[in-house]
Amino acid sequence: MTLETNTRSYPLPRHFLPRLLILLVASTPAWAQTPKPFAQDALTALELAVGSPVQATVSARTGLVSFLSFAPHQQTLGKLPGTAPAEARARAFLDPYGPAFGIFGRESVALTRVDGTDEVGMEHVRFRQTYQGVPVTGGELTVHLRGAAVVAVNAKTVAGLETVNTVPVVSAAEATVLAASALVDGLGITDAQLSAPRLELLNKGHLGGRGFATALTWFIEARKVDLREFLWIDAIAGKLVLQFSQLTDALDREVHDAGDPGDGVYDSLAPNLVRGEGDGATGDTDVDTAYDYSGDTYNYFFGEHGRDSYDAAGATLKSWVHFCPSVGDCFYANAFWNGSQMVYGEGFSEADDVVGHELTHAVTERTANLFYYMQSGALSESFSDIFGETVDQTNAGGTDTPNNARTAGNCSMFNPSPPGPGVDNSYRWLMGEDVPGFGAIRDMWNPTCFSDPGKVSDGQFVCGDDYRIDQGGVHTNSGVPNHAYALMVDGGAYNGKTVTGMGLTKAGKIQYRALANYLTSASDFLDNYNALKQSCEDLIGTAGITAANCTEVGDALDAVEMSSVWPCTPTQAAVPALCSAGQAPSLWHVNDIESSAITACPSGGVLTAWCANGSSSLLGPYATSGVQSYWGYNQPDIASISVSGATSGTLPVGALMQFNHSYGFENTGTTYWDGGQVKYSTDGGATWMEAGGLISAGATYGGTVSTGFGNPIGGEAAFVRDSFGYTASQLDLSSLAGGNFWYRFEVHTDVVIDEYGWFVDDIRIYTCSACIASRVLDATYNGLAPFYGASASIQAGSGFQVGAMESVTLEAPVVQLNNGFEADGDLAISNATCP
Repeated sequence: MTLETNTRSYPLPRHFLPRLLILLVASTPAWAQTPKPFAQDALTALELAVGSPVQATVSARTGLVSFLSFAPHQQTLGKLPGTAPAEARARAFLDPYGPAFGIFGRESVALTRVDGTDEVGMEHVRFRQTYQGVPVTGGELTVHLRGAAVVAVNAKTVAGLETVNTVPVVSAAEATVLAASALVDGLGITDAQLSAPRLELLNKGHLGGRGFATALTWFIEARKVDLREFLWIDAIAGKLVLQFSQLTDALDREVHDAGDPGDGVYDSLAPNLVRGEGDGATGDTDVDTAYDYSGDTYNYFFGEHGRDSYDAAGATLKSWVHFCPSVGDCFYANAFWNGSQMVYGEGFSEADDVVGHELTHAVTERTANLFYYMQSGALSESFSDIFGETVDQTNAGGTDTPNNARTAGNCSMFNPSPPGPGVDNSYRWLMGEDVPGFGAIRDMWNPTCFSDPGKVSDGQFVCGDDYRIDQGGVHTNSGVPNHAYALMVDGGAYNGKTVTGMGLTKAGKIQYRALANYLTSASDFLDNYNALKQSCEDLIGTAGITAANCTEVGDALDAVEMSSVWPCTPTQAAVPALCSAGQAPSLWHVNDIESSAITACPSGGVLTAWCANGSSSLLGPYATSGVQSYWGYNQPDIASISVSGATSGTLPVGALMQFNHSYGFENTGTTYWDGGQVKYSTDGGATWMEAGGLISAGATYGGTVSTGFGNPIGGEAAFVRDSFGYTASQLDLSSLAGGNFWYRFEVHTDVVIDEYGWFVDDIRIYTCSACIASRVLDATYNGLAPFYGASASIQAGSGFQVGAMESVTLEAPVVQLNNGFEADGDLAISNATCP
């Protein structure tokens, strides 16, 4: 079994000899993201069933399998005959092997649809992940079948749902009010139509490839002609968790006039049909090109992929041209699919690749239904560019001249304006070059020419997650999969790989199959990597596609680094080791928050002070050990709230402080409205000093808090933005040795808009010293304190102590006495932190 991730391979679980009689280990955070034991167990059982290794991609974030495929000789896993219903065959596979994907029992997934039988004789059974009847946002799984055999399974599931409270505190009506308020505060919108709220389990990190807690939320969609906003309101805490726009920037055609810019009349897309199916040209260029190019796009999807309109059921292709949202917004330099129709600003329907782009968004919505945010949004944009440009290069319209001498990185070989005398007119792979007065906006062959990345490691790659700034880079990061497609089609040498091109027909079929069958709403670049490779394997023998073509697909994807680590994760530094190699910590002060004296977080209401978050509070447990952590809420008001800890005695020489924390503070791009600071006191809490300068390792202050809107620490450095899950910071306290030491965590907020705030757990103050690799004691020994002296410990008998980061291995039969341990043989003591 090969468990593939985008960074490393994990072997099968080892089988240890039963010589280890007792192992005492204090609880520590599990920072390494390895396959879950139950996932490995399921894969081991699967290998035993097929008699040979299987290929499985494991998410480095969740430890769950995200893609599973079988060699042809292994496709005998069906538990039911091929004549049984597809859902029954899929569930018969998931019953024993579902834990590999985090699926436990039939109630963990609900059928959404069955696609098939397709051109290669396969069926695709799609499920949505649920927990206690509540669907998981972006939690999806698809089983791909060929008769009785399972060919592949792809999944995007969320782990750790068993701790989530599924009973809402905030009502649906209250969530609607909160969503309306968020639209006013964030976008100034007061006239949107809001959908009926529905409960969903949202893990914000699931859509952004980061670690985060799962929350019970109300999902609400806000709509009007030029608005399609997705909002999730925390159903326990009563606040906005996530928001972004799903407004993506048939043969029965309708073209409507939305109002001619310049006449002062602007319709809100009221019916104003000016050309219907079979009608002659109108003489209005925008109307006629919208009609013609939507027909070209329909013909491409129908002729190449057998898809009858965007919904595969002959839906009418409705277009509105000459659109402006208001008099002040003309000319409107954009086009979009709003969930039911295509809408074009003045001139934008005159570019065939733009029309194909917007119609492909409609196809995407009815297939993978990719969220228009972060990696999935970049894929959505890319598929629209891919098929929009393919229409451009295969129809009779538009500018389609070949590349000529253009090479990767050479931006001088094209002109995004209409060509003039002596100007090279190589428009192949340019997007939007035919928009009058506007010109090309992206280059799929040379993405960096328009400041888009051509590979994941390029400096142009956008790491923002703010929905207000291009939805997390959807239009920029699409350059990576765009470039992969151009290489698949035309071939070329790039980034150490040489790709032999296979042409538009083969490459288009592979891309379409991946979109239609293997991707889900929260799919990321690694999912796309697996989807394209599997799609090619499926299509061998179809349309002339060969195994050699599939090798080229892999080379193109590797050239753009499609399977490499998403460079935005983690945004913070890795969790530092407590001590250097060869040293072990001696703990002087430990606060694991489990017996905190501060008020427990309530089960409802608005938080205006720090509290101890735990099982019965707003969010449920969110901690790195035990169940409790400190929580300082980022409230939507001007405020400064703090929680402090006192220590006894004088701070030892060489002391370090390390704490685990997860935070989310309000920001707009690189403008940081709210933030958190750590402070210390050497006079028993009478005065407090800023401790950011003492941070020596791990997460550091990320920016300066804005001076606008009244934040009390405006102009000062702080922890800002989002850590996307737990990280840790280490402070060097050596300059404060010999004195009193208290610590404090502060959250500072401005007048509007909230965020999750700051969670803090497992605060340790300690010194480091050379560790005892091993020590052998004979007969009776009454205590380990002289060797470890830990104040936080596991105790077994009187005087027997194991420090929080240490272990003791007893390698002989043992009898426990009231005053220690007596060993019939030798007692070996080892420190788990030593190499």
